[in-house]
Amino acid sequence: MKLFIKFTSVLLLSICSGSQLEVIKIIGNEHTQNDIILREIQHPIPGEYDSTLVREDRNRIYNLGLFSTVEIEQVNSTYTIFLVETFRYFPIPIVDFNEAKGWSYGGGIAFLNFRGLNQKLTIGGIIGEETTYFIDFRDPWIAGDHVSLSGSVYQFHTKNPVYSYFYKERGFNIGTGFYKNKFHKIKIQTGFESAAIDTSEENEKSNENQKVIIPLKYKYIKGEFTYRYDTRDIYLDPTAGTQITVNINPRLSLGEAKNYYLFQIKYLKYFQLSSGFLNPVLSLETRLLLQQSQSFPIFAYQYLGGEDFVRGYSPLPDKNAEEIAHLIEGYNIFYHTVQLQHTLIKKNDYNRFNIGFEFGIDMVYFADFGIVSDEFSAFKLNNTIVGFGFGFRIFASGAGVIGVDFGFNPYGQWFPHLSDSY
Repeated sequence: MKLFIKFTSVLLLSICSGSQLEVIKIIGNEHTQNDIILREIQHPIPGEYDSTLVREDRNRIYNLGLFSTVEIEQVNSTYTIFLVETFRYFPIPIVDFNEAKGWSYGGGIAFLNFRGLNQKLTIGGIIGEETTYFIDFRDPWIAGDHVSLSGSVYQFHTKNPVYSYFYKERGFNIGTGFYKNKFHKIKIQTGFESAAIDTSEENEKSNENQKVIIPLKYKYIKGEFTYRYDTRDIYLDPTAGTQITVNINPRLSLGEAKNYYLFQIKYLKYFQLSSGFLNPVLSLETRLLLQQSQSFPIFAYQYLGGEDFVRGYSPLPDKNAEEIAHLIEGYNIFYHTVQLQHTLIKKNDYNRFNIGFEFGIDMVYFADFGIVSDEFSAFKLNNTIVGFGFGFRIFASGAGVIGVDFGFNPYGQWFPHLSDSY
């Protein structure tokens, strides 16, 4: 009996000792510095192994976007993190499709893990229906609790497809941000924007049978404040969690144009219906976009149709059915979508030359609803437009999520919609 008790005590001691973690070991980060990974670890070391905390640590590291595979295991008393790094440099042949304008092409390079510090430096340009040159730098964590630094310089030129004027904009932005506790994220940004329009083809716009002269030059000091409550498990392909985003963008005029202000709020919720066959996830998204000004610039118009809002319609009003063409353009938008997504081709990590490349495809089914108006008080339920359809989500390391949707509307029309996660 004493021998049995002694054996049981030794066995229990061995099991308890085996669940204790004493040190952390990271394997596979040839370029990413250890500190970038260690600061995402919240599992107590030393401490007892907790599978829930392990899963949360794994998701945080994966959300960095630096690794195609992240696995965490207990090896004896070691908290062992196995990583496969993805591309550090992502050459961009840039192909951009704007539903209202057409195709643009260009090139550049994105340093996705600049200096091994999870900094992102992107330099490039495109020509075609839109001409853009840009330099963009982002460091998501330079100090404190996710204190970030970002900056960009850009020039943009295009022809407006609705009113046939040429628009040119240049400017710069600089910003910072921080986390408050676990799920609360704050971003603050400021900058300068100079815009000019060439109305040689159409220098006046009719408004209630009166001619309104369009200002040709605009200069703004602009700002941005964003608050985000975010409990998503995986950012690019969530299966659970909530995201609430409040965004305020004031533009203070330095010239004859009037100030104008943009306010947006978004609610996004994910429900995992099953972790088994096809892994279906239901998502609900609601957005409200409001603008205010004594006199809006012509480029402040928003368009309810297309990839950004109600799929199954064109952002060009006259490309839609005659009976709803007047329900596409305005300054304020209310939008809601219900979407079901499931696995079509399971994501896998294809490891070549010590570089991981993750690839997979999901299928989606959606129903979109939206209302647009010039005044917030003018929202009317009988002006709601409805779109529905199906599509695909292509997951690729470096490129994020590429969306290909086919939207239909009750008026017998359908439109393809291309989107990406950046």
